[in-house]
Amino acid sequence: MRREDLAGARAVVLFAAEHDLGYGYQPEWHWDLDRMVETYVDNPRQAMFVATDATGAVVATAAIRVGGPNVPPHPEELGRRYADRQAVAQLLRVATLPEHRRARLARRLVAACQEFVRDDGGFRVIYLHTNTRVPAAEPFWRSLPVVEIRDDRDEERDPRFATVHFELPLETVISGRADRHAVPD
Repeated sequence: MRREDLAGARAVVLFAAEHDLGYGYQPEWHWDLDRMVETYVDNPRQAMFVATDATGAVVATAAIRVGGPNVPPHPEELGRRYADRQAVAQLLRVATLPEHRRARLARRLVAACQEFVRDDGGFRVIYLHTNTRVPAAEPFWRSLPVVEIRDDRDEERDPRFATVHFELPLETVISGRADRHAVPD
């Protein structure tokens, strides 16, 4: 991601939070969007990838951060499973503007994230979760070589969420690759 892509990437993720998830900006969940340079540019083990349209506007995003799910709100079982947080790459911020969906952008960005994690060499697993109430989210993830770890749809305490947790094996290959842009100093 280039520095000039930061504002566009933030806007795409927040659009998805508002329109797809229905809850908008939440500081406890979206803190990384307020500190994108330190989170995704200055930290060599974390990255955000973007897809741009012909005008250079960001239209899709995907990111990798060190560490698994936060406990709470996620179940303690997941905290134990991902206790070695430095070995866990969390795939998140996968968002595509509606007019650019079905163009394989998210798939290519996820492939770039997976390649980034493999190249790092210090991660043992890629963890992700999805809210199945978002249209097409669960079918998208299940179209990839993910392994379901836990289905919390029946156990959710918060009616806004229906979460399924997955791992994306490091050794699998996802077709479609996006380039990671170097960030100028």
